[in-house]
Amino acid sequence: MNDLKKTLSKINNGVIDKIYFLKGEDQFLQNFFIDKLFLNIFSGSQGVKKFLTTNEFSGKEIIDSILSIDLFVSKKLFIVKDPQKIKGKPLDELLKYCNNPFDNYFLVLINDNFADSDSFSKKIPKNIIKLNVSTPFHGELLKWAKFFIKENGKTISIELLNEIVENCGDSLYNVKNEIDKICLLNDDAEIKKDYIYSETSFLRGRKRWELMNSIGIRDLEKSIKLAKSIINSSENMVSMIFPLMTFFQEILFFKMNDGTFIKPNGYIPLSRSIQNKLGDFSRNYRKDEIELAIRKLKEIEIKQKTSNIDDETEFISFLYNAIG
Repeated sequence: MNDLKKTLSKINNGVIDKIYFLKGEDQFLQNFFIDKLFLNIFSGSQGVKKFLTTNEFSGKEIIDSILSIDLFVSKKLFIVKDPQKIKGKPLDELLKYCNNPFDNYFLVLINDNFADSDSFSKKIPKNIIKLNVSTPFHGELLKWAKFFIKENGKTISIELLNEIVENCGDSLYNVKNEIDKICLLNDDAEIKKDYIYSETSFLRGRKRWELMNSIGIRDLEKSIKLAKSIINSSENMVSMIFPLMTFFQEILFFKMNDGTFIKPNGYIPLSRSIQNKLGDFSRNYRKDEIELAIRKLKEIEIKQKTSNIDDETEFISFLYNAIG
């Protein structure tokens, strides 16, 4: 597999290959790569971007579309989803095309299953750029954060970058959005701590993790203080339901699996520091107390859909019920 970040840097510098083969399920990385490719291929010129999925088109329709010549369009970008499902003669023609692609035609092949050892992956020419677009592990997020900072032409200390990544949970999408926003609003070449700490959404995120930590250790007084601060900073109880529900569900999973953490398949809206403490938090609550907290959150969710609620009152009432 080729290095995805290095490949993106090459594309940004105008070094573009005719064909790329992406393997992995991360929709953000897939779209991020395609958007970068599109911008650099069609910069200052007209062209066509066409999505071809094997669920909507037959193998013959896909290869006919790729091989069609358009006298009025100079450049084309084709994105083919699940090419491993193409069989027979269309597959032979696709593989033949991969060995000799048209000038000014660009092709991205995507298989969501990185572990898939299908015959297509084995038959595809070795010179084609193959890229891993699986959801990155937590350790990879910092490397991506460095990449996004560099893309924005900024510098930042590694300690501060770690704080930003921690604040965004395990979502690469959130990491990029937060960094883009910070860089856009900061005129200085270096992102400094005093600016980050004055940024509203960053502070809101920190308070959210502090609140979950205080709930986890059953510190009612601190939890109420943080809840009031969060509500007063323009956040509402509704926006807290999903992360709090996830928080208590993860604690419950720990409880039910004898303290063993089973990593979920998708993104969970909890920072790494909170995830690392879930085992300790689970020992501070009985199973019935966790289930009560989840029920109360569901009741608040239903109530906010049918009537106006006072956020601070509901939040504090929930904390009394959950922490006791």
